[in-house]
Amino acid sequence: MPNTPIARAAAHYRAGEHDAAAQCALDIIAQAPEHFDALHLLGVLCLDRKLVADAVAYLTRAARLRPEDPRLNVNRSNAWLALDQFTLAEAAARQVLAIDPDNAGALNNLAIALGKQDRREEGIEAYLAALTRQPDHAPAHYNMAKMLETLGRLDESEAFYRAALLYASPAAPPNRIADILGGLGGVLTALDRPAEVLALFQDEQARRVEPLNLTWFYSLLHLRLGDFGSGWREYESRWGIAGHDKPHEGASIPDIAGVVGKRILLVGEQGRGDVVQFARYASLLADRGATVYLSVYDDLKSLLSTVPGVARVVGEDEFEPAYDIVTQLLSLPLAFGTTVTTIPDKVPYLQADPDRVAVWKSRLDRGPMRQIGLAWSSTNPGVTRSANLPQLLPLLECPNVVFHALQKEIGDDDLAFLRADGRVRDHRASLTDFAETAALIEALDLVITIDTSVAHVAGALGKPVWIMLPHVAEWRWLRHRCDSPWYPTACLYRQPAPGEWSRLAGQLAAALGN
Repeated sequence: MPNTPIARAAAHYRAGEHDAAAQCALDIIAQAPEHFDALHLLGVLCLDRKLVADAVAYLTRAARLRPEDPRLNVNRSNAWLALDQFTLAEAAARQVLAIDPDNAGALNNLAIALGKQDRREEGIEAYLAALTRQPDHAPAHYNMAKMLETLGRLDESEAFYRAALLYASPAAPPNRIADILGGLGGVLTALDRPAEVLALFQDEQARRVEPLNLTWFYSLLHLRLGDFGSGWREYESRWGIAGHDKPHEGASIPDIAGVVGKRILLVGEQGRGDVVQFARYASLLADRGATVYLSVYDDLKSLLSTVPGVARVVGEDEFEPAYDIVTQLLSLPLAFGTTVTTIPDKVPYLQADPDRVAVWKSRLDRGPMRQIGLAWSSTNPGVTRSANLPQLLPLLECPNVVFHALQKEIGDDDLAFLRADGRVRDHRASLTDFAETAALIEALDLVITIDTSVAHVAGALGKPVWIMLPHVAEWRWLRHRCDSPWYPTACLYRQPAPGEWSRLAGQLAAALGN
């Protein structure tokens, strides 16, 4: 064992004995509060344990002693990234690069920070610089792949994911390998190559000594392929995914045969569209003799109160009624053993308020013009699901049509186009909740929308709805179908090639003309 206290602390850290390393460093600090190496080590240990605020405190104390130390500033940059303090992370990375311009770790951190500040082209340059200095830097390959994926540059993204997998350390933890495989699998799926994804996962699982947790990725793949039997079981792994909603305390998957006379609280999760899509299962439970309560987002409360058989709907901050069973809404397809052919597809299962509908009808210029609702962009991250209004010009130029915006959020560029063009009416001020949106939808002749909550509301109301989908859509729309087993009144229109919204808009315009 090394003789000096800091050498012993470092030896414990290298051996993975982090508690012993921390205790040695704390003992040193108790005797010498300005011991740089001990403060630095404590900062790194706190980072490893996800105690980021403590890490920043120790690293800041160390920085007062050696503000230019490259190793320290790389770790400070790591800490600021973990706290989403991207300008500070950028500054710490640049401090390193001012002294050591070839530091690949600092270039990687700089690229992350730039990307998070919507300076993606600068970020790409920084990743390329890191990989020029260190071609086998697996984190830079992985992060570059993620950035290219968000930009829709899928072929390039695939190459960088494969490089990240190639250069990943043999000692890398299984969850790290699973992240890389999940990213690569997502890109291959978006390129409509699901068979390759299955082969990739199986090959990697077979050659790894430690098992890889790929259940979540398998679930999305199986659901997309229509294998609901496997997909719903695997979908229960969603609770282990970073950033996912946490399940309600005590949530379980009910035995459908035993719900008679039980009070069941169904808890909404994920996005508004998910809640609307799966609220249909509440009626099935009520039909089997259960008293059903729904807990949902506040802006859905009024509309979902119309689901048949629901005894009560509560909002986000309301007291929950007493219940015997609590279940997450998206666990119900598993409970009911739903397959593609047994999806409960009876519509409408939502109802628009007749008084609100009458008000909207009085506002619309019926005449010879067709009244069509339009939703073209989403607040969800990612570029594949959303269009912009200029891309939809072939559709907007259709004669004898008045378009009505069905979305609350409109970007600055689209808002300027909308005001200058005049072919899409802006109703944002009136759409106070989803019940109001539903009333407007009910007053229209047709809804044309991307994959967003509006699509689900229109489908649940039983209104004609044309859904504009990316070339490879989310799992719920399956593959190569122009109809949806979830919504009998829906028609699916898929991009002819990735990103080709204008060509898709042309197809919709032609369909309107028939």
